[in-house]
Amino acid sequence: MGEVLAYWMRWPSVENFFLQTTGSWALFETFHFIGLALLVGIVGMFDLRILGMAKRVPVAPLAELLPWAVLGFVLAVVTGLGFVTGLKANLYDADPYNVLMTDVYLQLKLIFIGLAGLNLLFFYASGMQRVVYALGPGEDAPGLAKFIAGTSLTLWIGVVWMGRMVPWGL
Repeated sequence: MGEVLAYWMRWPSVENFFLQTTGSWALFETFHFIGLALLVGIVGMFDLRILGMAKRVPVAPLAELLPWAVLGFVLAVVTGLGFVTGLKANLYDADPYNVLMTDVYLQLKLIFIGLAGLNLLFFYASGMQRVVYALGPGEDAPGLAKFIAGTSLTLWIGVVWMGRMVPWGL
């Protein structure tokens, strides 16, 4: 299994793209940051509202922004995969598989992303989504929803922090 993953992660077309296209790494960084801004910004606002900030704002209009957060997640994942599979061609002469196996910050970032996904799944499976989306101005979210929102906010901040630490783990 490890050999298959190591082979897949040395995706020559990504390496060649980065080597042959001036500014491609910077372009990927720009789109990665745009993706993170959409994702963490919108999810952060949503979580903060659930936690009791800006209670005059109904939750439903904030929920309408969540598809933009999904777009941000997709941008961040695509560009993040580009970073990992294109490492050999860029700033770090590092084998992507070895980086994945040894960089604790990258591993923690991926774990936090997975936990954030499970937290989101719990938000919907527990029925809190229906309760929260119905909150009007001035209404307070239930304790479980606040716990889920606090966990979400913490995990996404952790994702950003660990992402900034990845180069130090190489």
